[in-house]
Amino acid sequence: MIDRGLLYKEWKQDQSLFITIFCLLFLITPASIIDQYNDYQNILHNFSDRAHFVIDYTPTGSVSFTWRIGIAIILAVYQLGVERSRGWLDFTLSLPYTRGQVFNTKFFLGVIVLIASQLLSYLLSELLFIILKPESVLFFQHYMMGSLVVSFMAYALVMAAGAMTGHIFAQLLTAFSVTIMPFLLIVLPFLNLRIIFERDTFWHQFPLLDNTLLQFCIPIVYINTGAWLSESMYILLIPAIMSILFYLIGYFCFIKHSIERTGSFFLWKQLDRPVQILVIIFGILGFGFIGYDADDSLIGYGVGMIIGAVVGFLLSYFLIYKKTKY
Repeated sequence: MIDRGLLYKEWKQDQSLFITIFCLLFLITPASIIDQYNDYQNILHNFSDRAHFVIDYTPTGSVSFTWRIGIAIILAVYQLGVERSRGWLDFTLSLPYTRGQVFNTKFFLGVIVLIASQLLSYLLSELLFIILKPESVLFFQHYMMGSLVVSFMAYALVMAAGAMTGHIFAQLLTAFSVTIMPFLLIVLPFLNLRIIFERDTFWHQFPLLDNTLLQFCIPIVYINTGAWLSESMYILLIPAIMSILFYLIGYFCFIKHSIERTGSFFLWKQLDRPVQILVIIFGILGFGFIGYDADDSLIGYGVGMIIGAVVGFLLSYFLIYKKTKY
């Protein structure tokens, strides 16, 4: 449940940030449309026979889409990671509100800023299409819906990571690890089994690895707009469901974990050892595959696994067990 007094406090505390993010998300797509129109006018002036005003959102690597994801991540980091490091979160939790109210208010305010700004951006863009009259507009509705859903997923993921971790770097690293977790849990072990059991025959026995739905369960895939724009719009139900799951995880962690371990990688110390073991395992499997790929022999595979074990242990030890001071 959201308290209006707490909502007002959160808004006034970060008002300039919310307004800046709102304006950026509201203007970024209309600005890109106007920029494309200006390019069209320049071509029309110099090469009239080659001028075609077509707005196509299918090419990969859209800068405006990357900006949307980055802005959603910055907002989530600021609301939990930065506020925790500056002691503002401790002050908020000392107020007469439950932990659930604090998390839901922050989450609600962040989501409203993300969604409202992008919906208004969509309406303004449609108005520009009426005024500028492009010859055709390809995949615009699909692109805008995907931008809204994927930015929401990124925000929910980083908020969940912030509810589990004690400092900003841990929040970002945990969020990034989750974006590639299906690959680490499914594909990486199969790559190693492929080496052990004759790679030419083993891979084809597991068609699941080439399954489209499995690929779209890897959150980092959605950064590449070309990967999902060519698919049905219903594919966006997957990141929508993942967003709800991340919210629930973040809510549970926020109300259950203490804040006394601020500066530690995980606020819940029971996660330290299992995550360290996972990092070592992933290090062994990852470096083992790299060693085999470089040397094309089991000797290179074994050397890579040894290096991966050492790197995984050292990395996990210094990241997880060394407390960050503020």
